[in-house]
Order: sequence, then structure tokens, then C-alpha cells
Amino acid sequence: MKHIVSLSGGSASAVAADRVIKRYGSENVTLWFADTLWEDEDLYRFLEDLEMRWEKKIVRHTEGRNPLKVAEDRKLIPNSWAAPCSHILKQIPFKNFLEEQEKPVTVHLGLDWSEEHRHAKPKEIYESLEGVTVDFPLMWKPLPLMSYTKLISEEWNIKAPRLYALGFPHNNCGGRCVRQGGAEWIRLMKHMPERFEEVRDWEQEQRAKGGPRANRSILKDRGGDETTSITLLELEERNTTTQMDMFTYQGDQYGCFCEY
Repeated sequence: MKHIVSLSGGSASAVAADRVIKRYGSENVTLWFADTLWEDEDLYRFLEDLEMRWEKKIVRHTEGRNPLKVAEDRKLIPNSWAAPCSHILKQIPFKNFLEEQEKPVTVHLGLDWSEEHRHAKPKEIYESLEGVTVDFPLMWKPLPLMSYTKLISEEWNIKAPRLYALGFPHNNCGGRCVRQGGAEWIRLMKHMPERFEEVRDWEQEQRAKGGPRANRSILKDRGGDETTSITLLELEERNTTTQMDMFTYQGDQYGCFCEY
């Protein structure tokens, strides 16, 4: 039986991979990572540290575009309701990779009990392939007794990805996940203003092209009776004039967590 772990570059999928390696042996495990070409540079340091811990190379794949280029080619502004980047840059390449593998294969994903509502979709996607089953190592007992970042730092002696220390709940796309909520965009504005400005300006450029994009935005304002669009430019302007409730402006609050 071959075991393949989909690594996101975050702490959860790293702990999941560690559990798989300990249970089945390194020689029976393949580690796979999809690079969106939009990652924080510290993510690559983290992957190298993991390779040294496991004494095993990680298979790295890139489709060739970053999430903004994918969205631009689709003529849309992505948000939590419509973000093709995960599907195109991660899910499709991973499924293609699985099709090439000798079967049977077990795919291991870094989703735990707090994300049980997300277990069904990847099982549907990957178990549609003959000889492929999906498992969730973070559901194996005993469950970890500390946070994944703390386990990595204190038990593995590996520095967790720096985005966590800055307050981000994910390590996706250098803090620019298009599915994340307003709290993370404000956090990005504070800690990495050049990255915020990059996406802010891109969003304005796409809206200026007209058509369906003219009234779309990455974020939604859910502070009133109706949900309305709010651009990152508007978010920035509001943030400079008033103390905002960061959690009023939500996407998918905890980022996209693209482990699959």
C-alpha cells in the first residue's frame, strides 16, 4: 500500500505527514506540495526543515501561474464564493499525480475534527479514482494535546512558519489568500503592506475593465442588514479613519486551508 500526503505548507498538514510516516514508514510515503508561486518565502524554509526531519524529499509541483493570474485568465475577481485557484493550482494537479501512481493508494489530508464538515468533498474528488482512498491522520487517536505550531516548535525543534507568529491562522499564499476575511487583510495591511497594496491595486485594475468584474470584490461587508461588496481600497480607507470591527468583513474566516 502506498501512502501520499498532500502538504499545504502549514502546520496541520505537517503534523499529519509526521503521523503517517511514523505509522507506515518513510519508505512507503510520498510527500506532495503544490506551489502557487505566491507563497511566503519562510514557507520554503519550513519545507526544507521538514525534509531534514523526515530525511525525505518533498515532491513539488507548480502549474506556472499564481492565484491572481488564474483569476485574471478567468475574467473574475476571486472571493470566498468563487476562487478557482485552489481547484486549478492544487486539486487538478494532485488528481493528475494520483492517476499516475500504482494502486492501491491512500491519500492523507491535514484536516482535523474542527473541519469535519470539509471531509466529504476531498473524499468525493479523490475516491472517484479507482484504487484511491482518503484518510485524515489528525483524526487518529490519541489526538494531539497541544496546538500544531507549538508541537512543531517545542517537540520537533523546528520554527513554525512566521505567518502564525504574525497572527495569521493559515500559511497560504503569503498571507494573501483570496478567501480569507477582513481580519486577515487588515493584518496583512499592518505587517506586509506591500503585499496588501499589490492585491488592492490588482483588484482596482480588474474592476476598471468593466463587465461582470466591475461590481465584484474580494471581500464582503456583512455589517448591516445586507451583504455588500467592499474593495480592499475601501477597507483600507475605513481602517485609516475609524477603529473597525475586523470580523465584520468576512470571507472564509480562516483562509482557504488548501490541503487538498
